[in-house]
Amino acid sequence: MKKRIVITGIILLLAVVVGVVVVRSREPQHTSQVNNSETYEYYYNNEEDQEEDSLLPEDLDSILTDNQTVPLDTIPSSITVLVNRKYLLPSTYIPNNLVVPNVNFSFSYLSDKRKMRKIAATALEKMFAAASEKGIELYGVSGYRSYARQKEIYDRNVAIRGKAATDAVSAMPGSSEHQTGLTIDVSAKSVNYRLDQSFGDTKEGKWLAEHCHEFGYIVRYPYKKEKITGYSYEPWHIRYVGTTVAKYLYTNNLTLEEYYGVTLEDETQTETGVDVEDPDSVVYATPKPTKKPKAEKKEKKTKTTAKPQKTKAPKKEKATASPSHSDTASATSPPVATENPTPAPTDPPVVTKEPTPTELPASTTPGNQTNE
Repeated sequence: MKKRIVITGIILLLAVVVGVVVVRSREPQHTSQVNNSETYEYYYNNEEDQEEDSLLPEDLDSILTDNQTVPLDTIPSSITVLVNRKYLLPSTYIPNNLVVPNVNFSFSYLSDKRKMRKIAATALEKMFAAASEKGIELYGVSGYRSYARQKEIYDRNVAIRGKAATDAVSAMPGSSEHQTGLTIDVSAKSVNYRLDQSFGDTKEGKWLAEHCHEFGYIVRYPYKKEKITGYSYEPWHIRYVGTTVAKYLYTNNLTLEEYYGVTLEDETQTETGVDVEDPDSVVYATPKPTKKPKAEKKEKKTKTTAKPQKTKAPKKEKATASPSHSDTASATSPPVATENPTPAPTDPPVVTKEPTPTELPASTTPGNQTNE
């Protein structure tokens, strides 16, 4: 009996030892490169679940024409789901497969905003690695944000600013793409890791805009598309949609709204908001005011050009005395003949140039028309 008890005890002890070794030898698939604690590697959820990329054909151009769009996708778990102020996510939706991507972050503490869905996290790792090879260092700022967290942010802003002002700067609960787990805000050291619109003018922002589609991401809220997306220009906000759709949107300069043929024209809001955790942290650029000084400079140039003409008054006789210039002007009149249709020989060039105005509306998309 004693021998049996001893043998049983030894077997149980060996089983415990083997179990401990197996647990310690197992390493997580995603870790952070900076500011990690030992407990950080256990900060995961459903990491063993598998996800599939888009099952759409690689060549969408062979299916879509200028007058067709794909069916609207409002399935919360889909990687191509449309989320905006008009199409909201349910309050109960929590994405599966949330993991922490193995990339640099702009902060060191543990937070849910480090998390992303596994398929998006894997693509983000590849993109950050490719950028680093080109000397581009990107940092994650804010990834997953739950419905409860977005509601907390929204309610706090309403209490401080009022509802009307809050709707102009903050995303309503359910309207934030961060709830999908497919979106992350990205920044760089060159803008002090801020969510700054000038990030789009940095080498990091330019690289991201030009190459993120190669890894299945799009810049979700592009410049001059505010009336279409309902959100201000956010060069830092990238969304995973899969490589097939991302390439198609990038090549055709489309947003997800334009891709689905959805418009926000019926929305009563006149101002666009931002999809960030803290609206006050956003640094806005001023691209529109910079255009006014350029117009003033042009006026000054015209004035300066007028002054030399006055000083060159005696030289005007030489200019008028040389009719060869007017002859050459009449000889080159066919391209200008569009404004003077009287000469008959210039009719053919006019015909060749008339189709161009009709081609422009055909090439513009409904979204571009609303943007005007």
